[in-house]
Amino acid sequence: MRNLRAEEAQYLTILKQAATVKDMMLVGEQLSQVRGRIEQQQAEFNALSHQVETVSIAISLRTESEAQAFGLNWRPGFRLKLALRDGLDSVADYATAMTTVLFYLPATFLWVGTILIGVTASWRILRWIGKRWFETKPAPAVQG
Repeated sequence: MRNLRAEEAQYLTILKQAATVKDMMLVGEQLSQVRGRIEQQQAEFNALSHQVETVSIAISLRTESEAQAFGLNWRPGFRLKLALRDGLDSVADYATAMTTVLFYLPATFLWVGTILIGVTASWRILRWIGKRWFETKPAPAVQG
């Protein structure tokens, strides 16, 4: 915006010094273009300033107290809680995987069935073609 306003001021200075009508018209056109860009920038700025909201975030940090017994980091309850949470997460992951497999089984069976039917049909067609065109017929036996 500052640059556009400075450009506008320069064009106004040049317009005051213009001697011919042609110069005045050229400078007037440039001045109107700059003013149009200023108005456009101002409108964009106003629209954006109405959209901006102030957000406040409060963060509080605290350290976890560490119980020490005989110089050791002794927290069996915390460790038990972590182990229980990890175990439950594992059971949930297993249940999710099994549910997914069960839901995909019908689609998998359909695909396998379709492929087997296609392979069986192709095999029968190839055998039929082989028997029809490539099978040699035994020569008639000569009686003596």
